[in-house]
Amino acid sequence: MRATFLHMADCHLGHRQYNSKDRQNDFTRAYLDIIQAAIDHKVDFVVLAGDLFEKRAIDALTLNHAIIGLERLKKADIPCIAVEGNHELAYYRDSIGWMHFLAERELLMLLNPQFDGGRVTLAPYEKRQGAYVEPLPGLRIYGIRYYGSATAQVVQGMAAGLATADKDGVEYTIFIAHTGIEDVLPRDTGGLSHRKLAPLRPHVDYLALGHIHKPYTFDNWIFNPGSPETCTLTEAAWPQRGYYLVDVDTETETKHCPVLHANRRRPFERLHFKVDHCETAVDLSDQCRRFVERKRREHRSAGAPVVELRLSGVLPFDRSALALEPLKQMVEEIYRPLICLVRNATQAAEFAVATDQQLSRRALERQIVADLLERDSRFRARSEEWTELTLAIKQLAVTGASPTAVLEELANGSQRLIEERENTDLTSHSAPLTSHTRGAQC
Repeated sequence: MRATFLHMADCHLGHRQYNSKDRQNDFTRAYLDIIQAAIDHKVDFVVLAGDLFEKRAIDALTLNHAIIGLERLKKADIPCIAVEGNHELAYYRDSIGWMHFLAERELLMLLNPQFDGGRVTLAPYEKRQGAYVEPLPGLRIYGIRYYGSATAQVVQGMAAGLATADKDGVEYTIFIAHTGIEDVLPRDTGGLSHRKLAPLRPHVDYLALGHIHKPYTFDNWIFNPGSPETCTLTEAAWPQRGYYLVDVDTETETKHCPVLHANRRRPFERLHFKVDHCETAVDLSDQCRRFVERKRREHRSAGAPVVELRLSGVLPFDRSALALEPLKQMVEEIYRPLICLVRNATQAAEFAVATDQQLSRRALERQIVADLLERDSRFRARSEEWTELTLAIKQLAVTGASPTAVLEELANGSQRLIEERENTDLTSHSAPLTSHTRGAQC
């Protein structure tokens, strides 16, 4: 059995990013480009793994754009098999959402299993609902909508159902889900672990995912194409994202050959400028201009880009002298961007540590620690002694001393310095009376 299909996700139609109509149109343009790629490659079907729309409540223009693309597929006799993502799930008070509306119009097939007493029922797609569809003889596609924290439980139920399902004549199986995978993005939570997905492995040849906008693949089994357009600045770091074109041949050992393609999208430029060596506001402006001009020469993008200029480092002069608007005007002059964003992530000079770059590493370390301790009124009077204790603790940790030894040194050293301070304070308060004060007591 041979087939070719296109896998896409996270189109987010209707996303009016930066409140820009042009950016809203960019999302539609990316979606329609992928639709055209499906038509040009004469694929047998399209897999849409959720989040066709940016939100549940869409305007008429956004709905119209979605319909235009799906009608083009229908005219080319290319079915679209989809699941609902978290952005477009219908409100509880609504009978159907917009994805169900498109299914009712027979512009796509919306898959999701039914639940009977907590058990998953894998019924074939008919009357515009069901858990699976067979667009070609020998090829079966299952799908589940976004279930959030309940996804692992639903996947477990699906795996149990697939284990007992009638697979007579089925040579290739696709499973669509709108969910993430753990550790694909740092600090991202809520994705499924590979262990929780493992029960599907014996029954599924191609796991088609959406939800995470970063493209990734695992074990030639899990595939996520990423977002066609740039929904956040972070996504600009992932240029190779868009859609998978997959050739299936069940006579070969691997059964499929997925290739990730990047679609056309609005260019994004992220410029990071460090201010540490700018002595004055005028100096910062001059250096920043040269930096931006150089970056523009290096990256000549087609079309007006979205540009972010991020200032970082220690600001060597008063923050009140830093004017962001002239910097924004300068970037706009050089780039002629669609959108210009200037972010101030600098640190004020009063929180910086002044250092002598000619010092050795050990002396520099001592200077930095002492400077930090002198800023705290609790340690200022005896900052040298506290510095010695801090460096001693650090040395114990570096040389592999036990936690108990480190804690004992810290406790003993702290207690000694505190007692010395208290004795000093007591001595100063009980100083001998002067002749003047003695006379005053008589």
